Amino acid sequence: MELGEDVTVGISTYGHCPTTLTALQSLFLAARGNFELLLIDNHSPDEAVRDLIRQARLEHPNTTSFFYSENREYSGAVNGILSHARGQWVIFLSNDIFVTPDYLREIMAAVRANPRHGIVRGCSNFVDNKKPSHNVQLSRAPTTFEDLFAVGKTVAAQYPREPIIDEFFVGDAFVVSRAVLDRIGTYDPAFFGYFADPDFGLRTQISGFEHVLVPSAFAYHQREANFNCLPQVARDEKLAERWRLVDLNWNRFRAKYGLPADEPYSSISQVPWQALRSVPFDPAKHYSAPGDYSADRLP
Repeated sequence: MELGEDVTVGISTYGHCPTTLTALQSLFLAARGNFELLLIDNHSPDEAVRDLIRQARLEHPNTTSFFYSENREYSGAVNGILSHARGQWVIFLSNDIFVTPDYLREIMAAVRANPRHGIVRGCSNFVDNKKPSHNVQLSRAPTTFEDLFAVGKTVAAQYPREPIIDEFFVGDAFVVSRAVLDRIGTYDPAFFGYFADPDFGLRTQISGFEHVLVPSAFAYHQREANFNCLPQVARDEKLAERWRLVDLNWNRFRAKYGLPADEPYSSISQVPWQALRSVPFDPAKHYSAPGDYSADRLP
C-alpha cells in the first residue's frame, strides 16, 4: 500500500520491545512510500525500545521520535502524535496493533472518499467494545506475516466495504483527517488515559463529522501484550490503577457533559450518546489545542 507524504503514521509504545518490533515490521512490510512516521517511547523502563526506534529511523528516514521523561498514559502519547503530525491524514497505531496492506488500503479509501468521515477505524480480533461488527473471530492467531496478510485479504474480500457510523469511538488504531484536527484539536488532556477516546469521538460528531467503522479493514491486536509481560504483582497494581483511572475520568466526563453527578459507570454503551452529540458546537468546550512536545524529541 502506497502512503505518501500527505499521510502521517504514529506509533506509541511503553516497554515490551518484541511487540513493538512486530508492529514496526508489519507496518514496513504493509506500506511503502515517504509517509511521515512519528514514534513515541512513553517512558519505557529500558533502553531497548529507544534502540529499536533508532533502528526504525534507519529503515524509514522520514521519522521523528520522542522519549517522554514520564509516562503520560495512552492519551498523552496520542496527543504527541496528533500535535506534531504534518499529514492531511493521521494514522494512529498502538504498539500491539499489527497492520496489513488491506487494512491501510480500506481505511484510507474510506477517509478519502467522504469528507464527513472524520475518523475511520477498522475491525480486529479484539476491540473492547465487544460489538460483533468490530470483532472478527479467528480460528487461530496468525504466526507469520504471510498468515497475517492473508487474514487481512480474506476479511477485505468477505466483509462489507460500506462504512458504518459508530455510536461511540474506541481508539487503539484509527485514521483522522486534518479537517477534524483543525476543527476540534487533539485529545482533551483532562482525560488521563480513559475516556479520552470517547470524548474525542463525541467532539468529532458534535463538530459535524462522523466517526465510522469499515468492516473490510482488518488489523491484528495482540491482546494484553503490554499487560501479560508484567510480573503478577505488577499486573495486579496496573489493574487496580486502571480502575482508579476509569472512575476518575468518568467523573470528569460526567462533569464536562452535564450528566448527573450521582450516575455510576456501568458500561460505555450505556452512556446517552445520541443526546450528547446533539448539542451545538462550542469551541471553548469542544476544542483542545495541540501541545508542544518538541523538547521530548529523541536525538
